[in-house]
Amino acid sequence: MSRLTIEAWWPLLLAIALVPLVLWIARRSTASLSSRHRRWLTGLRVATLLCAIVALMRPVWLATSDSVSVAYLLDVSRSVEPGYVEAAIRWIDAADREGRPARSRFLAFADKPRAVASAEAIRQVPVRRAGGGSVGALDQGATDIEAALEMAADGFGPREIKRVVLISDGNATHGDAWRVLERLRRDGIRVFTLPSTVRSGRDAWVEGMDVPATVQRDEPTVVVVRVFSQFETRARVTLSRDGRPLARRDVALAAGTNRVPFTVRMPHEGSGTLTAELAAEGDTLAENDRAAGAVVVQPRPKVLYVEGAPDTAAYLRDPLARAGIDVTTAPVESLPVDPAGLDAYGAVILSDVAARDLGEARMRALASYVRDAGGGLVFASGERTYGESGYRESILEQILPVTFEAQEKQRELDLAKAASLGALDLLEENHRFGVITFDSQPEQTVPLAPVRSKRKAEDLIARFTAGGQTNIYPALQLAYRVLADVKAKTKHVILLSDGDTQPADFQRLATRMADAKITVTTVAIGAEADLALMENIARWGKGRYYHTASPDRVPKIFVDETRRIVNQSLVEEPTRAVVKRKAEMLRGVDFGDAPPLKGFASTKAKDAAEQYLITESGAPLLVRWQLGLGKVVVFTSDVKNRWAAEWLGWPGYGKLWSQVVRETLRRDVGEQVDFGAALEGGEAVLRLTVLNADGGFRDGLAPAVSVTAPDGTTRRVTLRQVGPGRYEGRAPTDTRGSEATGAWRFALAEGGGVGKSLAARAGVRELHHPFPDELRLLPANVAFLEALAEQTGGRLSPEAREVFAAYGDVSTSPRALWPWFAAAALLLYLADLALRRVPWAWRRLS
Repeated sequence: MSRLTIEAWWPLLLAIALVPLVLWIARRSTASLSSRHRRWLTGLRVATLLCAIVALMRPVWLATSDSVSVAYLLDVSRSVEPGYVEAAIRWIDAADREGRPARSRFLAFADKPRAVASAEAIRQVPVRRAGGGSVGALDQGATDIEAALEMAADGFGPREIKRVVLISDGNATHGDAWRVLERLRRDGIRVFTLPSTVRSGRDAWVEGMDVPATVQRDEPTVVVVRVFSQFETRARVTLSRDGRPLARRDVALAAGTNRVPFTVRMPHEGSGTLTAELAAEGDTLAENDRAAGAVVVQPRPKVLYVEGAPDTAAYLRDPLARAGIDVTTAPVESLPVDPAGLDAYGAVILSDVAARDLGEARMRALASYVRDAGGGLVFASGERTYGESGYRESILEQILPVTFEAQEKQRELDLAKAASLGALDLLEENHRFGVITFDSQPEQTVPLAPVRSKRKAEDLIARFTAGGQTNIYPALQLAYRVLADVKAKTKHVILLSDGDTQPADFQRLATRMADAKITVTTVAIGAEADLALMENIARWGKGRYYHTASPDRVPKIFVDETRRIVNQSLVEEPTRAVVKRKAEMLRGVDFGDAPPLKGFASTKAKDAAEQYLITESGAPLLVRWQLGLGKVVVFTSDVKNRWAAEWLGWPGYGKLWSQVVRETLRRDVGEQVDFGAALEGGEAVLRLTVLNADGGFRDGLAPAVSVTAPDGTTRRVTLRQVGPGRYEGRAPTDTRGSEATGAWRFALAEGGGVGKSLAARAGVRELHHPFPDELRLLPANVAFLEALAEQTGGRLSPEAREVFAAYGDVSTSPRALWPWFAAAALLLYLADLALRRVPWAWRRLS
């Protein structure tokens, strides 16, 4: 198939104008020529003009064919099996002879491509494995498929049928082959891929390490060493910091990637280098058995621990100290009343501290320390945190994620109801309620029973009728007998009377009731009530004493007293901790193995609080919330030898509390900076995120990073903003081959809106390149090679004939025709001259 193309059409205008002009001049010529002679001359002149015009139109004759031009790309990097390279050269030579392409090119590549004259010449391409070697030699320590494809594409002509045969393991250490994909498609270059055989043998190497960006001194830190092995074997992995061994593990390696975790402590502060070394049985290559990573070790966190019972402080203090936390114990009276006095501590722990001992001034200081200064507060319950010394409706309760009331929902009370109905209305089904009415003799008007149907109790109360004389002693005796054998956490009697009764040994009875954990509160009513007797009964019964001259106040007194008793809610019954919500502070703690707690305080979680642990009954146990800049955690059981007595010997006790405290610690409340560096495609990618003190994004900066190469040379890289508060840049570093191995250091520089403080917060980051990436002898990346072939219309693992098949593609061979027309115009012009000048022409045409 062929076709003619014209590059310019404007000369046709000349033909339209000049041909008629030539004919018009010929008709009016006065030369003494015969008509035959004149016709020949006119024909020659028109033909000359037309040939000249066609030459100006630059016609091109496109001759098409199905002949192919091919570029062979052979990966000679170190990861490819040397024997396979030899086999590939023979395959290329045979395929080229069989396909007989119109044009062939041959490229060997590793860290860069190099063109050679033939497949055989690939054997003579200079290469180097580790340093040295001739200038310009291919470094076998790297693979750049992108550069090889670019060079192959550059060598094709615009009208060729283009084929690329890529022979590689597909594991590029530099560049990104997908960046050249669009050009391959646009230029119609089909890529055929042959997966090469990776250097075989028994090799294992350290793939890398997962190291926390920052750790704290003496903190248990998990470092994961990633080891890749080509075979199953036994190995020893050693982890060191700055040349000092931290830990070693003997492990069984499976074929493929193995994750070897280490839990270590960093005893020294500051920046350092972690090194992982591998010694595997049967390993044939030692150059890739070592990897390194940077670590920044911060000082131990400081915590102030205030314990209501100082002699029990060691139960929590010692596990925290063993976990790398500096714990200062102090009595409650030494707790500062000024928030500034707490600035030296990352968190404050309050354990079983009575509200009256803490006082309002210290509560305000703690509230400001958490809300405004970002401090952490851990509040652990205990018997001192409830009752008369509790935190109900206190300043501290306002900043805690729980309220000191029963977990069950309570209804608003109608103070106009009678005293007993008001008290009943406070209770829920898990409470027991009874009413004893008395005159000369007592009667259980409402028998003591669980509150299930309040309507029945209300009906019984509504039937109360007035009686005769008053006799308190038998009524108290009956209440004692009714409650003595009842199993309940709180047993309480409210005695309503004017105290006008027959003499009796009230002190003995009330004392016996108190000894049996039955408390008695008295409410003396009337102006002429026996106040002394009623007050003494309350004192002997370890309850409270009320006096009111107005009967209208009695319902409120009953309601308040019932609420006080209900809200004490110290549940001294065994319960297990149940995980309701997963969190980092619970990581690695097996609560299924935890012994039961012997009690807890019933509370109600606030709406914005997050409950992480609950009791078996669903009551809050471990609750946290964010308050201003800080965090507050409440544990509704205790942390010592009463309710948590069995937890003290549980392995998870110290781990749980060290993690809770670390998660609650004050974070830096100034400008926040997250600075990181990572090797991607052989480039150092630098990422920076900056927040101001209020948590907003800092935009409009022009930050720069100082980059120090392994050889000590330094350069600066400017980052560009890529999002709110986010900046990114790529360092112009070259990590190709073994000459670039070592540590690269990156430090945020001052300037461009970055001050000295912010630069210091960012710290120094290191990227370690202990051995060439090519020595990670991963299996051939067949998925990449297949996708590249599919995206360009090629084939994976083709036969030679498939490479040279037409697939409907054609090549064109353009031939410019204007020189021929120009030559014809010249010859015709000469013929015109001959016809006009040569006598022979005159004689023949006369």
